[in-house]
Amino acid sequence: MNTADLATRRDVLRDVYRELAEHPGECTTEELLEHLRERYEIQGLIRSKVMLRDILQMAFRQRAFDYHNQAVSPYTPVWLAPAIDSEAAFVGRAESDFLFEVIRASLDIDYEELACIIVNDRNQVDYVQFLLDELKQRGLVIKKGKKYILSGRGSVPFQSEPALQILRRDIEEMKIPENMQTGSDMAHMLAKKAMVQRSQDFAASGQTYLLACRLQWDAVEQGEQSATLEDLRWFMASYASAMAGKLSQVNRDYAGARPYYLAFFALVQEDDPLWGRMRGLINPMLSYYWANAARELELNVSAWNQSMSSPAQIAIFASSHPNSDLRRLWVKLTQELAEVNPALLRRIASQIQLNRSEDPEYARAGEQIEHILTNIAIE
Repeated sequence: MNTADLATRRDVLRDVYRELAEHPGECTTEELLEHLRERYEIQGLIRSKVMLRDILQMAFRQRAFDYHNQAVSPYTPVWLAPAIDSEAAFVGRAESDFLFEVIRASLDIDYEELACIIVNDRNQVDYVQFLLDELKQRGLVIKKGKKYILSGRGSVPFQSEPALQILRRDIEEMKIPENMQTGSDMAHMLAKKAMVQRSQDFAASGQTYLLACRLQWDAVEQGEQSATLEDLRWFMASYASAMAGKLSQVNRDYAGARPYYLAFFALVQEDDPLWGRMRGLINPMLSYYWANAARELELNVSAWNQSMSSPAQIAIFASSHPNSDLRRLWVKLTQELAEVNPALLRRIASQIQLNRSEDPEYARAGEQIEHILTNIAIE
């Protein structure tokens, strides 16, 4: 939940609206944030880019932006959503995120308490009802008896995503042991066990995570009150990382591990709460994803010093390697990554560009990644 005070939050949201209303499609959200940060700094207002991004993401999560059929990314030009026709509509759309998160957490709606949280006035219960009605109108929540629930409750909305099909297959094939207690609580207990196992045994950790995924998936589909899609995605990303580690580091099945790496990156996106939970795994997963291309071709990569090298450095090693087969395979893997998580690849390209003056290989690697991202956006 956003923790900025009411005055700051409203001020920033209004400025975001005005900029996009006056200059539609002329900047990315990343450029917009930097522009606002510089403006506030000149005005003597201490507003970090992290704070500004947190506020903007409220509007992003509630679909207040339009990317004109381009890849949704902090680096894609942005417009206001067609339904946003006023400053008040934009602010209300963003602030409906408070209600959405409360409903997603399966909490009861306390109108006065929420009015106090959102607008510092317990008497503004009509505004809370307005936001609830707006969420209902957009089809994001429904009212069941006296309780609001997500309209997607009872189903897994991301189950058809191509990059996640390998996880869906594994989950569907996982058999629940007889006499095992089911439900979301048991899924969380298994996930905690799997987290401990991970440092010692990828295979055991993967199996435990998979069982946690199956229990959580079933709990979500059955509409269990405490079962959230966010936790299911967390368990699935954890399972994908454990399986990628097992297949690549234990079985040496680098091609077989690749779909699990891609499933992990498809789930862990920069503008998503899961990013914070999985932050410690993102760089190691990306480094292994690219370094495994060399291992798949039985090339010696010990000189890459992977434990000390960043993903950007691994990308440069692979893209500039004398072996042409490795260079081609690296391009293929990078194209597949761009299809599921272009924002992550854009971050790596930015890191490479910062150091391009040090070595011409940096410039070439950066240009290759930019070319791949451009082609994916066009498609």
